[in-house]
Amino acid sequence: MDSSPPEVVIFDLETIIETEAIIEFGAIIVCPQTLVEKEYFSSLVRPRHDEEFGEFEERSNGLNIDEIVSSNIYFSDIAHTVYDMLDGRIWVGHYIKNFDCRIVEDAFHEIGQPPPEPLDVIDTWELCEMFRGEVDNLEMATLAEYLGLGEQIHRSLADVRLNLRLFRRCVELFYLTEFSSLLRAASNAGVPRYLGPEEYSIPTLRAHYDSCDSLDQARDVYLPISCTSLNVRWGILPIRFWDDNGRPKLSFVVDAPGNLTVMLDECDRMLWRLFRRFGINSEWRNVVDRTRNSPALRLRIADTADKQTIVCKRRDSGKIKRLVFDESELGTLLTPSTRLDAEFFLETYDYRGSAGIRLVAHKLIVHP
Repeated sequence: MDSSPPEVVIFDLETIIETEAIIEFGAIIVCPQTLVEKEYFSSLVRPRHDEEFGEFEERSNGLNIDEIVSSNIYFSDIAHTVYDMLDGRIWVGHYIKNFDCRIVEDAFHEIGQPPPEPLDVIDTWELCEMFRGEVDNLEMATLAEYLGLGEQIHRSLADVRLNLRLFRRCVELFYLTEFSSLLRAASNAGVPRYLGPEEYSIPTLRAHYDSCDSLDQARDVYLPISCTSLNVRWGILPIRFWDDNGRPKLSFVVDAPGNLTVMLDECDRMLWRLFRRFGINSEWRNVVDRTRNSPALRLRIADTADKQTIVCKRRDSGKIKRLVFDESELGTLLTPSTRLDAEFFLETYDYRGSAGIRLVAHKLIVHP
Protein backbone atom coordinates (compact mmCIF):
# COMPACT_ATOMS: atom_id res chain seq x y z
CA MET A 1 0.00 0.00 0.00
CA ASP A 2 1.16 3.53 -0.79
CA SER A 3 1.34 5.79 2.26
CA SER A 4 1.74 9.00 0.23
CA PRO A 5 -1.15 11.50 0.09
CA PRO A 6 -3.89 10.73 -2.45
CA GLU A 7 -3.81 12.58 -5.73
CA VAL A 8 -6.05 15.48 -6.61
CA VAL A 9 -8.03 15.61 -9.84
CA ILE A 10 -9.50 18.85 -11.16
CA PHE A 11 -12.17 18.42 -13.81
CA ASP A 12 -14.68 20.41 -15.81
CA LEU A 13 -17.58 19.71 -18.14
CA GLU A 14 -18.91 21.69 -21.06
CA THR A 15 -22.62 20.95 -21.39
CA ILE A 16 -25.70 22.03 -23.30
CA ILE A 17 -27.71 24.09 -20.85
CA GLU A 18 -31.19 22.96 -21.89
CA THR A 19 -30.55 19.20 -21.93
CA GLU A 20 -27.48 18.96 -19.64
CA ALA A 21 -25.80 16.75 -22.25
CA ILE A 22 -22.01 16.59 -21.90
CA ILE A 23 -20.19 17.88 -24.99
CA GLU A 24 -16.66 18.09 -23.58
CA PHE A 25 -14.77 16.61 -20.62
CA GLY A 26 -11.40 17.76 -19.32
CA ALA A 27 -9.36 16.76 -16.26
CA ILE A 28 -5.86 17.05 -14.84
CA ILE A 29 -4.24 15.00 -12.09
CA VAL A 30 -2.31 17.17 -9.65
CA CYS A 31 0.46 16.33 -7.18
CA PRO A 32 -1.01 16.89 -3.69
CA GLN A 33 2.23 18.21 -2.21
CA THR A 34 3.14 20.73 -4.92
CA LEU A 35 -0.21 21.30 -6.70
CA VAL A 36 1.63 20.85 -10.01
CA GLU A 37 -0.09 19.21 -12.99
CA LYS A 38 1.10 15.66 -13.65
CA GLU A 39 -1.28 14.29 -16.27
CA TYR A 40 -4.18 15.49 -18.36
CA PHE A 41 -7.02 14.25 -20.53
CA SER A 42 -9.64 16.01 -22.62
CA SER A 43 -12.15 14.92 -25.21
CA LEU A 44 -15.18 16.16 -27.07
CA VAL A 45 -18.29 14.12 -26.34
CA ARG A 46 -21.11 13.54 -28.78
CA PRO A 47 -24.56 13.32 -27.17
CA ARG A 48 -26.29 9.95 -27.56
CA HIS A 49 -29.19 11.56 -29.44
CA ASP A 50 -28.94 14.52 -31.79
CA GLU A 51 -32.04 16.13 -30.29
CA GLU A 52 -29.97 16.66 -27.12
CA PHE A 53 -28.21 19.50 -28.94
CA GLY A 54 -31.42 21.49 -28.48
CA GLU A 55 -30.97 25.11 -29.63
CA PHE A 56 -27.17 24.85 -29.47
CA GLU A 57 -25.31 27.35 -31.63
CA GLU A 58 -21.60 27.82 -32.27
CA ARG A 59 -19.95 29.41 -29.25
CA SER A 60 -17.45 32.22 -29.19
CA ASN A 61 -14.75 29.75 -28.13
CA GLY A 62 -15.14 27.89 -31.44
CA LEU A 63 -17.08 24.91 -30.11
CA ASN A 64 -19.66 23.90 -32.72
CA ILE A 65 -21.96 21.02 -33.59
CA ASP A 66 -19.97 19.90 -36.65
CA GLU A 67 -16.80 19.50 -34.59
CA ILE A 68 -18.62 17.57 -31.87
CA VAL A 69 -20.43 15.27 -34.31
CA SER A 70 -17.37 14.63 -36.46
CA SER A 71 -15.39 13.56 -33.38
CA ASN A 72 -17.83 10.62 -33.13
CA ILE A 73 -16.72 10.04 -29.52
CA TYR A 74 -19.58 9.13 -27.20
CA PHE A 75 -19.34 9.15 -23.42
CA SER A 76 -19.27 5.35 -23.41
CA ASP A 77 -16.05 5.52 -25.48
CA ILE A 78 -14.20 7.50 -22.79
CA ALA A 79 -15.99 6.17 -19.70
CA HIS A 80 -13.05 3.91 -18.73
CA THR A 81 -10.67 6.85 -18.83
CA VAL A 82 -13.02 9.22 -17.02
CA TYR A 83 -13.57 6.60 -14.30
CA ASP A 84 -9.85 5.98 -13.87
CA MET A 85 -9.11 9.72 -13.71
CA LEU A 86 -11.75 10.38 -11.05
CA ASP A 87 -12.21 7.29 -8.91
CA GLY A 88 -10.46 7.28 -5.53
CA ARG A 89 -9.03 10.79 -5.83
CA ILE A 90 -9.91 14.12 -4.24
CA TRP A 91 -12.14 16.00 -6.69
CA VAL A 92 -11.68 19.72 -7.17
CA GLY A 93 -13.76 21.98 -9.39
CA HIS A 94 -15.79 25.16 -9.52
CA TYR A 95 -19.45 24.64 -8.59
CA ILE A 96 -19.00 20.89 -8.98
CA LYS A 97 -20.95 19.86 -5.89
CA ASN A 98 -24.20 21.17 -7.32
CA PHE A 99 -23.59 20.45 -10.98
CA ASP A 100 -20.60 18.54 -12.41
CA CYS A 101 -20.71 15.70 -9.84
CA ARG A 102 -24.37 15.06 -10.57
CA ILE A 103 -23.89 15.21 -14.35
CA VAL A 104 -21.01 12.73 -14.23
CA GLU A 105 -23.03 10.34 -12.06
CA ASP A 106 -26.00 10.55 -14.44
CA ALA A 107 -23.75 9.92 -17.46
CA PHE A 108 -22.46 6.67 -15.97
CA HIS A 109 -25.94 5.53 -15.01
CA GLU A 110 -27.15 6.17 -18.55
CA ILE A 111 -24.61 3.70 -19.95
CA GLY A 112 -25.27 1.16 -17.18
CA GLN A 113 -21.92 1.51 -15.39
CA PRO A 114 -21.19 2.39 -11.75
CA PRO A 115 -19.95 5.97 -11.36
CA PRO A 116 -16.55 6.84 -9.89
CA GLU A 117 -16.36 7.72 -6.20
CA PRO A 118 -14.29 10.58 -4.76
CA LEU A 119 -12.26 10.43 -1.57
CA ASP A 120 -13.52 13.94 -0.97
CA VAL A 121 -14.88 16.90 -2.96
CA ILE A 122 -13.48 20.43 -2.75
CA ASP A 123 -15.55 23.10 -4.48
CA THR A 124 -13.61 26.28 -5.23
CA TRP A 125 -16.95 28.12 -5.36
CA GLU A 126 -17.25 27.47 -1.62
CA LEU A 127 -13.61 28.34 -0.95
CA CYS A 128 -14.14 31.70 -2.65
CA GLU A 129 -16.97 32.71 -0.31
CA MET A 130 -14.24 34.79 1.35
CA PHE A 131 -14.37 37.12 -1.66
CA ARG A 132 -18.05 37.96 -1.34
CA GLY A 133 -18.39 41.73 -1.09
CA GLU A 134 -15.19 42.21 -3.10
CA VAL A 135 -16.54 40.86 -6.42
CA ASP A 136 -19.93 41.04 -8.15
CA ASN A 137 -20.36 37.24 -8.18
CA LEU A 138 -18.44 34.03 -7.63
CA GLU A 139 -18.31 32.90 -11.27
CA MET A 140 -14.84 31.62 -12.18
CA ALA A 141 -14.42 34.25 -14.92
CA THR A 142 -15.08 37.04 -12.40
CA LEU A 143 -12.75 35.58 -9.78
CA ALA A 144 -10.01 34.92 -12.33
CA GLU A 145 -10.14 38.54 -13.52
CA TYR A 146 -10.17 39.87 -9.95
CA LEU A 147 -7.15 37.77 -8.96
CA GLY A 148 -5.25 38.30 -12.22
CA LEU A 149 -5.28 34.59 -13.14
CA GLY A 150 -6.21 34.86 -16.81
CA GLU A 151 -9.34 34.68 -18.95
CA GLN A 152 -11.92 31.90 -18.88
CA ILE A 153 -12.64 30.62 -22.40
CA HIS A 154 -15.17 27.89 -21.53
CA ARG A 155 -13.26 24.95 -22.98
CA SER A 156 -12.84 22.11 -20.52
CA LEU A 157 -9.07 21.65 -20.39
CA ALA A 158 -8.31 25.39 -20.41
CA ASP A 159 -10.90 26.00 -17.69
CA VAL A 160 -9.48 23.16 -15.59
CA ARG A 161 -6.03 24.74 -15.72
CA LEU A 162 -7.54 28.11 -14.81
CA ASN A 163 -9.33 26.37 -11.93
CA LEU A 164 -5.96 24.98 -10.78
CA ARG A 165 -4.56 28.51 -10.62
CA LEU A 166 -7.62 29.60 -8.65
CA PHE A 167 -7.29 26.62 -6.29
CA ARG A 168 -3.62 27.38 -5.67
CA ARG A 169 -4.50 30.94 -4.80
CA CYS A 170 -7.20 29.79 -2.37
CA VAL A 171 -4.79 27.37 -0.71
CA GLU A 172 -2.17 30.08 -0.39
CA LEU A 173 -4.55 32.65 1.05
CA PHE A 174 -6.96 30.74 3.25
CA TYR A 175 -6.94 26.99 3.34
CA LEU A 176 -3.38 25.67 3.46
CA THR A 177 -3.78 24.13 6.92
CA GLU A 178 -7.23 22.71 6.22
CA PHE A 179 -6.16 21.28 2.86
CA SER A 180 -3.09 19.59 4.34
CA SER A 181 -5.26 18.03 7.05
CA LEU A 182 -7.69 16.75 4.43
CA LEU A 183 -4.89 15.11 2.49
CA ARG A 184 -3.50 13.44 5.62
CA ALA A 185 -6.92 12.08 6.52
CA ALA A 186 -7.68 10.84 3.03
CA SER A 187 -4.30 9.11 2.70
CA ASN A 188 -5.48 6.53 5.24
CA ALA A 189 -7.68 5.07 2.50
CA GLY A 190 -4.67 3.33 0.97
CA VAL A 191 -4.35 2.95 -2.83
CA PRO A 192 -2.38 0.12 -4.46
CA ARG A 193 0.96 1.27 -5.88
CA TYR A 194 2.79 -0.23 -8.85
CA LEU A 195 6.22 -1.32 -7.57
CA GLY A 196 9.49 -1.77 -9.38
CA PRO A 197 10.63 -5.42 -9.60
CA GLU A 198 13.44 -4.74 -7.12
CA GLU A 199 10.87 -3.62 -4.51
CA TYR A 200 9.33 -7.10 -4.32
CA SER A 201 10.80 -9.53 -1.83
CA ILE A 202 11.22 -12.99 -3.33
CA PRO A 203 11.13 -14.70 0.13
CA THR A 204 7.87 -12.88 0.89
CA LEU A 205 6.33 -14.02 -2.40
CA ARG A 206 7.46 -17.58 -1.75
CA ALA A 207 5.94 -17.51 1.73
CA HIS A 208 2.65 -16.32 0.32
CA TYR A 209 2.42 -18.93 -2.42
CA ASP A 210 3.48 -21.71 -0.04
CA SER A 211 0.62 -20.75 2.29
CA CYS A 212 -2.08 -20.81 -0.41
CA ASP A 213 -4.89 -23.30 0.24
CA SER A 214 -6.32 -22.96 -3.28
CA LEU A 215 -5.49 -21.59 -6.71
CA ASP A 216 -8.02 -18.82 -6.16
CA GLN A 217 -5.86 -17.48 -3.34
CA ALA A 218 -2.87 -17.36 -5.66
CA ARG A 219 -4.87 -15.55 -8.31
CA ASP A 220 -5.88 -12.93 -5.75
CA VAL A 221 -2.29 -11.66 -5.70
CA TYR A 222 -2.41 -8.59 -7.89
CA LEU A 223 1.37 -8.00 -8.05
CA PRO A 224 1.26 -4.56 -9.69
CA ILE A 225 4.61 -3.91 -11.39
CA SER A 226 6.11 -0.71 -12.79
CA CYS A 227 8.97 -0.51 -15.32
CA THR A 228 10.40 2.58 -16.98
CA SER A 229 11.96 3.06 -20.41
CA LEU A 230 11.07 -0.34 -21.83
CA ASN A 231 12.10 -0.92 -25.44
CA VAL A 232 9.43 -2.18 -27.87
CA ARG A 233 10.83 -5.10 -29.84
CA TRP A 234 7.71 -5.84 -31.88
CA GLY A 235 4.67 -3.61 -32.17
CA ILE A 236 1.05 -4.78 -32.15
CA LEU A 237 1.17 -8.44 -33.14
CA PRO A 238 -1.10 -9.96 -35.80
CA ILE A 239 -4.56 -10.56 -34.36
CA ARG A 240 -5.28 -14.24 -33.76
CA PHE A 241 -8.01 -14.13 -31.12
CA TRP A 242 -11.16 -12.14 -30.37
CA ASP A 243 -13.09 -11.79 -27.13
CA ASP A 244 -16.76 -12.63 -26.60
CA ASN A 245 -17.79 -9.17 -27.82
CA GLY A 246 -15.83 -9.42 -31.06
CA ARG A 247 -13.01 -7.09 -29.94
CA PRO A 248 -9.48 -8.11 -30.99
CA LYS A 249 -7.09 -9.31 -28.30
CA LEU A 250 -4.06 -7.07 -28.73
CA SER A 251 -0.49 -7.52 -27.50
CA PHE A 252 3.07 -6.37 -28.20
CA VAL A 253 6.58 -7.46 -27.20
CA VAL A 254 9.26 -5.60 -25.20
CA ASP A 255 12.82 -6.46 -24.25
CA ALA A 256 12.92 -7.89 -20.72
CA PRO A 257 15.04 -5.99 -18.16
CA GLY A 258 17.28 -8.18 -16.02
CA ASN A 259 15.69 -7.39 -12.64
CA LEU A 260 12.20 -8.06 -14.01
CA THR A 261 13.37 -11.32 -15.63
CA VAL A 262 14.68 -12.57 -12.27
CA MET A 263 11.39 -11.80 -10.54
CA LEU A 264 9.19 -13.33 -13.26
CA ASP A 265 11.32 -16.48 -13.47
CA GLU A 266 10.76 -16.96 -9.74
CA CYS A 267 7.01 -16.36 -10.11
CA ASP A 268 6.96 -18.95 -12.89
CA ARG A 269 8.59 -21.54 -10.63
CA MET A 270 6.33 -20.79 -7.67
CA LEU A 271 3.09 -20.84 -9.65
CA TRP A 272 4.08 -23.95 -11.62
CA ARG A 273 4.60 -25.81 -8.33
CA LEU A 274 1.30 -24.47 -7.04
CA PHE A 275 -0.60 -25.62 -10.14
CA ARG A 276 0.93 -29.07 -9.80
CA ARG A 277 0.05 -29.19 -6.09
CA PHE A 278 -3.63 -28.68 -6.95
CA GLY A 279 -3.63 -31.27 -9.71
CA ILE A 280 -3.42 -29.07 -12.82
CA ASN A 281 -1.06 -30.73 -15.28
CA SER A 282 -1.38 -28.41 -18.27
CA GLU A 283 1.84 -27.61 -20.12
CA TRP A 284 3.44 -24.63 -18.35
CA ARG A 285 4.60 -21.83 -20.65
CA ASN A 286 7.20 -19.52 -19.16
CA VAL A 287 6.31 -15.85 -19.22
CA VAL A 288 9.84 -14.78 -20.27
CA ASP A 289 10.41 -15.68 -23.93
CA ARG A 290 13.96 -16.90 -24.57
CA THR A 291 13.45 -18.36 -28.03
CA ARG A 292 15.49 -15.57 -29.63
CA ASN A 293 18.73 -13.73 -28.89
CA SER A 294 17.65 -11.99 -25.68
CA PRO A 295 14.77 -12.32 -23.18
CA ALA A 296 11.48 -10.72 -24.17
CA LEU A 297 8.02 -10.22 -22.66
CA ARG A 298 4.58 -9.96 -24.19
CA LEU A 299 2.31 -7.24 -22.77
CA ARG A 300 -1.44 -7.63 -23.32
CA ILE A 301 -3.79 -4.73 -24.00
CA ALA A 302 -6.98 -4.91 -21.90
CA ASP A 303 -10.24 -3.68 -23.41
CA THR A 304 -13.08 -5.27 -21.49
CA ALA A 305 -16.12 -4.11 -19.57
CA ASP A 306 -14.28 -4.12 -16.23
CA LYS A 307 -10.80 -2.90 -17.24
CA GLN A 308 -9.13 -1.05 -20.05
CA THR A 309 -5.47 -0.27 -20.65
CA ILE A 310 -4.70 3.44 -20.27
CA VAL A 311 -2.53 4.74 -23.12
CA CYS A 312 -0.72 8.08 -22.74
CA LYS A 313 1.77 10.14 -24.73
CA ARG A 314 4.50 12.08 -22.94
CA ARG A 315 5.04 15.49 -24.51
CA ASP A 316 8.44 17.14 -24.85
CA SER A 317 7.37 19.40 -21.99
CA GLY A 318 7.12 16.34 -19.72
CA LYS A 319 3.33 16.52 -19.35
CA ILE A 320 1.37 13.38 -20.07
CA LYS A 321 -1.74 13.30 -22.27
CA ARG A 322 -4.16 10.38 -22.15
CA LEU A 323 -5.32 9.08 -25.49
CA VAL A 324 -8.59 7.60 -26.68
CA PHE A 325 -7.19 4.85 -28.84
CA ASP A 326 -8.25 2.26 -31.34
CA GLU A 327 -6.34 -0.62 -32.88
CA SER A 328 -4.95 1.40 -35.81
CA GLU A 329 -3.68 4.19 -33.54
CA LEU A 330 -1.88 1.72 -31.31
CA GLY A 331 -0.15 0.29 -34.35
CA THR A 332 1.40 3.68 -35.10
CA LEU A 333 2.28 4.41 -31.45
CA LEU A 334 3.85 1.10 -30.46
CA THR A 335 6.45 0.62 -33.17
CA PRO A 336 9.81 -1.19 -32.83
CA SER A 337 12.40 0.75 -30.78
CA THR A 338 9.72 2.93 -29.17
CA ARG A 339 10.47 3.66 -25.52
CA LEU A 340 7.68 3.55 -22.96
CA ASP A 341 6.94 3.31 -19.26
CA ALA A 342 4.53 0.55 -18.28
CA GLU A 343 2.43 -0.42 -15.30
CA PHE A 344 1.11 -3.98 -15.52
CA PHE A 345 -0.07 -6.87 -13.39
CA LEU A 346 0.12 -10.65 -13.41
CA GLU A 347 -2.71 -12.98 -14.36
CA THR A 348 -2.58 -16.76 -14.41
CA TYR A 349 -4.36 -18.81 -17.05
CA ASP A 350 -5.16 -22.46 -17.76
CA TYR A 351 -6.66 -22.89 -21.23
CA ARG A 352 -6.79 -25.82 -23.64
CA GLY A 353 -3.88 -27.68 -22.09
CA SER A 354 -1.62 -24.65 -21.60
CA ALA A 355 -1.02 -22.72 -18.40
CA GLY A 356 1.16 -19.82 -17.32
CA ILE A 357 1.35 -16.12 -16.52
CA ARG A 358 -0.01 -13.25 -18.58
CA LEU A 359 1.24 -9.67 -18.20
CA VAL A 360 -1.69 -7.29 -18.64
CA ALA A 361 -0.94 -3.60 -19.15
CA HIS A 362 -2.73 -1.19 -16.85
CA LYS A 363 -1.03 1.96 -18.14
CA LEU A 364 1.40 2.73 -20.96
CA ILE A 365 3.22 6.06 -21.31
CA VAL A 366 4.86 6.40 -24.74
CA HIS A 367 7.99 8.57 -24.81
CA PRO A 368 8.36 11.39 -27.38
